[in-house]
Amino acid sequence: MSDNLKYYIGRITPQIETITGANVMWNMYGVCVFSIPTEWTRDLCKLQKSYEEIGKDLGQYGVQFFGEVRAVTKVSSDDEVLDDLDDLYKVSSEGDKAKIVLPEDKISAVIEFMKLAAKLIIEDEFDRKFLTLKSRNSKLEQFLWDAQVRESNNLEGETPVLNSIATAKAQEVKDVAAATLAGQADFKEKIIELNSTMLALKQEFKNCATIRELNVLWQKYMGISVPYQQAVEMDMIDENGQIVDIDPGLHF
Repeated sequence: MSDNLKYYIGRITPQIETITGANVMWNMYGVCVFSIPTEWTRDLCKLQKSYEEIGKDLGQYGVQFFGEVRAVTKVSSDDEVLDDLDDLYKVSSEGDKAKIVLPEDKISAVIEFMKLAAKLIIEDEFDRKFLTLKSRNSKLEQFLWDAQVRESNNLEGETPVLNSIATAKAQEVKDVAAATLAGQADFKEKIIELNSTMLALKQEFKNCATIRELNVLWQKYMGISVPYQQAVEMDMIDENGQIVDIDPGLHF
């Protein structure tokens, strides 16, 4: 069945559900993974938000084994992953469950998926931070801002925008120009800082070589707890045998 599916990662949007056979398999902080039968991919044009195609390994196994750190894991006895595994990786089968060892290609798919999902979530959040900075001024003021800065850098030339602002505020043109340039410098400094922080955070995820390392970052920055076995290793289990509370939400 999955051989007839295409897998995508993108931004969640209601239009996905209008595509015949579409299935949202994973959704977190507005980033989702969904599959669509090949014959219905023509309806992707309905989507109003961005998406990109990913392979089956990322779309199916990257999602299914997200954060998996156990040497041996259980799947249902009819799980499609069993068809993709050599007998070497099939440990045992009992009832409706089978125990398997994840091969390196599936582990690599999980790592790649966890990095890609983190990248999109980070970029979306910093885009929101950027838009928040811009929204401190009205759209009308934003439209005139470039002209305002240009005039402020050349008071010897014509300054119709600065003149109108100075008149409205009962200020001198030179004072409006000084405030404009100071505001532009402050805005640029904040944008540079935002971009630098975003790049450093994405690089932190990119530098990870294992699922365990990525789990730690997903917990630290996305509020998604590491799996139980890793929590035990990290001494994060309370007196009741539960994983200690993790603050939900984004932390950057």
